[in-house]
Amino acid sequence: MVLRRLTYYLPVNNSMPPEQFDFRKGLSTIDPILYFTQYARDFQNHKPTRLTMAVFLDVLKAFDRVWIYKLLKKYFNVFGIKGKALPWISNFLNHQNFGVNFHDDSSSNYKTYQGIPQCCVLCPTLFSLFISGIEKYVNPCQIGLFADDIVLWCSATISKMESQLNRSLVNIQEFAENYKVTLNASKSAASLYTTNRHPYNYSPELFLMSECLKYSKYTDY
Repeated sequence: MVLRRLTYYLPVNNSMPPEQFDFRKGLSTIDPILYFTQYARDFQNHKPTRLTMAVFLDVLKAFDRVWIYKLLKKYFNVFGIKGKALPWISNFLNHQNFGVNFHDDSSSNYKTYQGIPQCCVLCPTLFSLFISGIEKYVNPCQIGLFADDIVLWCSATISKMESQLNRSLVNIQEFAENYKVTLNASKSAASLYTTNRHPYNYSPELFLMSECLKYSKYTDY
């Protein structure tokens, strides 16, 4: 009950970027899918028909590796969370313990020094506020967010799309380094959406941390 009440004091709908669909009133997992697919459809209807290239980014252990100090600093400086709410969040995150249970044997408890627990209603909101700001690094590409699910895309000619997406991936890496967020290149994927059969077997060369992203014709999102 305390966690649910605390969500009312967080500036979710006022400060969350429109690209973030998680934990915003009236939105669900369907909305980012519709937002992305409608954008691609609109450009396919342009003459000449335009293609859409997308990158689906995987964040390695997103909740478990959140830098608590940076998170609290961002809440105060960017979102203006003050009063009793900020120290309450600090106490909540800094007094988490964990243990291991194996074959009915339990280990001692150990204190965690980073990460957001995923066992309560407040945590997706905390993470969504933490990851906000990444949308400023992708221009001129588009981005859709649902907590740690990230899709990045643009529509243009093939050569231009590759150039724009590679530039945005470099910029996103800068955000990731600032906030100690690890983008997992091995589990990220690129896809091409078109009604033209000629580039059907085309495989884009997109790089994240100097690693070429795998290409998938049918990507789960």
